[in-house]
Amino acid sequence: MTRAVAFFAGLLLLTTSVIGGKVPAFAHAELVSADPVDGAVLESAPESLTLSFNSSLLDGMAEIVVSNSAGEIVSGFVVESTGTRATAIWRADLPGDTYTVAYRIVSQDGHPVTGSLSFSYPDPTTASASASAVAAPDVTTMATPSAAPASSDSGPTLVWMLGFFALALVVAGYFIWRKRST
Repeated sequence: MTRAVAFFAGLLLLTTSVIGGKVPAFAHAELVSADPVDGAVLESAPESLTLSFNSSLLDGMAEIVVSNSAGEIVSGFVVESTGTRATAIWRADLPGDTYTVAYRIVSQDGHPVTGSLSFSYPDPTTASASASAVAAPDVTTMATPSAAPASSDSGPTLVWMLGFFALALVVAGYFIWRKRST
């Protein structure tokens, strides 16, 4: 009977750690929307960039780094954050290109969150030259918004798996000790 209990307890712990190991971290802030949206193709440069999260941010703890399609960093600065939003004025001197915006914020609970998004807009001088050469109207405004970037944080999963493994070892050790002492 003791072996059966130990076996089923171990099986339950193993199953729980494999199936239930991926527990979302509800305490961490997540990006819920961005303006411009990830993957957007704009007609012109945006005036600002706004990131909205599902929980409050610490003031002065939101940063962005902007890189162009060649991967060169063209801008980076601390962003104004109020409540659940972080807003940055877009540099007007950035020419048309595809830009990647990497962000790092710290939520009210003290956890840092990182992610990125990208969007593009044409160079006004190139766009006006090509528009005069081609009489077809431009029908592209914005791409379909993508889902918020998924967090690749595997830390909580590893902690859960190690915790369940340690608990399984303790339970197995208890049953082995109990059997030997009898």
